[in-house]
Amino acid sequence: MTGTQGRPAGRARIGTVLLALPLILFVVVGALAPVLAPADPTANDLAAGLLPPSSEHPLGTDQLGRDQLSRILHGARITLSVTAAVLAVALTAGTVIGAIAGYLGGRVDRVVSRVIDVVVSLPGMLVTLAVIGVRGPGVENLILALSLWSWAPYARIARARVADLRKSPHLDALRLLGAGRARILGRHLLPPALAPCLVYASTDVGTVVLGVATLSFLGLGVAPPSAEWGQMLVEGRAFLDSAWWLAYPPGVAVTAVVFASNLLGERLAAGEERPSVLRLVRPTRTGSVRPTRRKTEPSARSSVAGLTAPRGPEATRGRRPGDAPVLHVRDLTVTYPQDGERRRVVAGMSYEVRRGEVLALVGETGSGKTTAALAPFGLLDPYAVVTGSAVLGSGAGKREMVGLSPGERRRINGHRVGVVFQDSGAVLNPLRTIGAHVDEAVRNAGRGGRRPATRRVTEELLRLAGLPDPTAVAREFPHQLSGGMRQRAQLAMALACEPELLIADEPTSALDATVQARLLDLLARLREELAMSMVVVSHDLGVVTRLADRVAVVYSGRIVETGPLAQVLTAPDHPYTRGLLDAVPRPGTPPGTRFRTMPGQGGNGPDDTGGCGFAPRCPLAVAACWEEAPPLETLAGTAAHRSACLRHPGGPAGTVGKGDTSC
Repeated sequence: MTGTQGRPAGRARIGTVLLALPLILFVVVGALAPVLAPADPTANDLAAGLLPPSSEHPLGTDQLGRDQLSRILHGARITLSVTAAVLAVALTAGTVIGAIAGYLGGRVDRVVSRVIDVVVSLPGMLVTLAVIGVRGPGVENLILALSLWSWAPYARIARARVADLRKSPHLDALRLLGAGRARILGRHLLPPALAPCLVYASTDVGTVVLGVATLSFLGLGVAPPSAEWGQMLVEGRAFLDSAWWLAYPPGVAVTAVVFASNLLGERLAAGEERPSVLRLVRPTRTGSVRPTRRKTEPSARSSVAGLTAPRGPEATRGRRPGDAPVLHVRDLTVTYPQDGERRRVVAGMSYEVRRGEVLALVGETGSGKTTAALAPFGLLDPYAVVTGSAVLGSGAGKREMVGLSPGERRRINGHRVGVVFQDSGAVLNPLRTIGAHVDEAVRNAGRGGRRPATRRVTEELLRLAGLPDPTAVAREFPHQLSGGMRQRAQLAMALACEPELLIADEPTSALDATVQARLLDLLARLREELAMSMVVVSHDLGVVTRLADRVAVVYSGRIVETGPLAQVLTAPDHPYTRGLLDAVPRPGTPPGTRFRTMPGQGGNGPDDTGGCGFAPRCPLAVAACWEEAPPLETLAGTAAHRSACLRHPGGPAGTVGKGDTSC
């Protein structure tokens, strides 16, 4: 960072410190009051009553001869201690309650929100007076009463923050890694929810100080002879004309603290210097801004050159006849609420993945391919309803995934199944290092021990994912890595559990062609080395060509064509599959050639049309296509290639398998 760039940040910090100076001053003198006070604040000397300020008593004495300066110093100790206790109780209770409500959602969220609304709508001082009226005056009851008044705004702030984070991809990744609710809340949701609550607390300091002083002024707070600013105002009220030094110093102290806290809160809320829990704990890692060199991946030696025939014996790669399926999905249906009813986004989809095999789900955005891949593992919105069957594994380890409780699912996600999500920037928490992310995945998978042992496993996983210098990468934050390196880090997290099945959702999205090629080569190598099955979700047929054994083309929440990669690419049957292939640029095409595109727009759901979902865009559609969704039918001459089309432009359909909807 240059000096010119650093000066504004330095001036902002200096301004913040100046605003907080009265608070800092009173905290320090309150803590040191027993040392700094010239006299005992409770010692009476009637002969020295109401003495004006002098060298012996810089702020004079009160009617009982007690030194006013000593009482102001000890009053700061008592007032700010009570304020700190109230804020600690209110901040802790409010943040935890709000975070739990925001994370759980549903009925719990609605009930907590109504309670917060009621508490916020009540006059705070009346609530405090009611509590003290029932329990009586005293410091403990004063703290309880003010806490009951103050917790609701913190709960509202924390709830809103956590509810906003609840749908973020990095929480989906944590759930898939097997992290429990308590860990997700404590490690990943409470810290970001606490930051805006701390900003509000800075403004609440003045409110609580004023509340303590008001209650003491009314005789319901700190009881005499304790030196408390509100109590001192009560005692000085009768001597405003004759002994101004009794009321003015405590009044100035209260005013200074209130104004300083309000101005500091406004500055923090404006974003000029946001508080961060991590900045307070580790100022050199997150509190300071230093120049960072953005790391980039080494250039690839080859690039994706368009659609070509798969390399190697594609039909047998990674699988043997008779292998039991790793994942067997049947009649999978996913619905969401809309306009008072439930509408399907996936309708009766069936597919399976065998050991060592790569299945590609291909389709346009909004076709339902990602939903179909993630639904069996509980990684959808809480409002989604999933029906059908999804069996993971075979033999003694076979488990039905649909309908599992969160606890049962945590024993599978992050242990037998790994996921690489589309947006690595959203999946990785920007406040945690790459090493911390992978460390957590290792521990959740049960492979971690003490910190050094866990870090050794982490560095080995980063090396396996193809990242150079794993030790250095583990210390970096996500923003310091390139997109391809972040995807590799996410892949290392997924591999921590040595999964049977890897779900890759658009793994090469937003990466340039050379980085795509390297990442696809890495996935292919890992599949061969680890005998790992994969479900790859993609809209890019170039990705499918380099990696997949079988392809399932998805449109409008249904599989419209499926089969071995070579057969689908060289002899497509469904008009939608043909349209996808025609839209791919091919090497050697003469300049100026217009690409063939499909008419209309995708994104319709299964309930938007009565028959074939592609009928509104299909050039071959007939009246029957609008009446009933066609089933997958086995094409003549092959048992593995199936298509859901009444016209079968690629050739006649066989009778074997007609009506079957499986992939």
